[in-house]
Order: sequence, then C-alpha cells, then structure tokens
Amino acid sequence: MNRIALGLFLFLFSFSFASASESYDVDFSEVSTQAIFVYDGDEIRFSLLGGDHVIIIEDVGSSSIKVDIGPFVDRQNILTPGLIGLDYIMKLDLDKDGVTDLNVALYAVSAEGEVHLVLQDVRAADQGAPEDVGLVEGGNSGISKIGVLIIVGALILVLVLFLVFRNGFWSDTEKKTEEHVHHSSEKTDSSEELKEEAS
Repeated sequence: MNRIALGLFLFLFSFSFASASESYDVDFSEVSTQAIFVYDGDEIRFSLLGGDHVIIIEDVGSSSIKVDIGPFVDRQNILTPGLIGLDYIMKLDLDKDGVTDLNVALYAVSAEGEVHLVLQDVRAADQGAPEDVGLVEGGNSGISKIGVLIIVGALILVLVLFLVFRNGFWSDTEKKTEEHVHHSSEKTDSSEELKEEAS
C-alpha cells in the first residue's frame, strides 16, 4: 500500500512541473520595445510582418537560455533552436530578407529561474523617436505558474498524509473497537454472574 502511495505521489509531483508553462502575447502596436518575465517552458507569441511568431523558452541557465524560434507559425511548423546569453542581442530576420526584424536581449536570470527578456521591433524603433519600454503583464492563464505549483503540491501532500494516516488511524480504531467489545462482553458476563449469585 505504501509503494502505491509513493508511486502515485511521484507521478503527480512530476506531472505538476510538466504542465506549468504559460503563454504570453506581446503587442508591438503601441510600444516597439517590450520587457517580459518568463520561465522555462513558457512561450512568447507576437505578430510582425503580417504573421504570427513564437519564441519558446527551452532551457534556462545561470547566464544564458536556449530557445526555439518559430517564425510565421500560422504558415509553417518549423522551429529553429537558438541561444541567448547575457549582454548579447539576438537579431532575428523573421522573413529572411536580410534585414533584422526583431532584437531579443537577455537582461537577467534570477536564482529562481525567472528570465527577464527585452524584445524590440527594429523597424518600428527605427521609424519613431526614442520611447519608454513597455512591460508585458502576466501570461494568458489567470493563475501564475508558482501559484499552480503551490496548489498542486499542497493537494499531493494532503493526499499522501491522508493515505499514510488513514491506515494507522483505522487499524488503531479497529483495535480499540475490538477491545471495547471484548471488555463490554466481559462486563455483561460478570453482571449476569452477579445476578445469578444474588438470586
């Protein structure tokens, strides 16, 4: 029984990490430079040059991240791997015309694995005056990744505690019930004997 509970715990625990990624939509229509905070497994979606594109965070290191870049995902399903390091600007030519369309810079990586990226629509930035940097707010899901992990972890902990203490509680209750029934039957037998002796 304990092996089954442990196996179930490990399965649910590993599942909670696999399903915790988020998707962020970046809009360059008003501000050409956007800051975004993401984690391993998250994806960044944006529209440029009349198409939809995606950047997927694959592996987060202390000073670099591995990404998969999907230009024009509405027309093709090809992902290209890339590496972005601190103090390095990745220049993306999404339509392969020899002109940089998007700059992606890794600003920082926190100890918790939070990645701070800055994305810049180069064509819009070249046309206008200098502007403020926009901040992309949370992902599309209403609950943050850490919130989901905390909830799933708490549920798993409650399940394991329930399974562990259920066996111990029921076996103690059964023993106490048996002792109570046995003790009650002894009292009944002795009271009957006292009644017989009194008569």
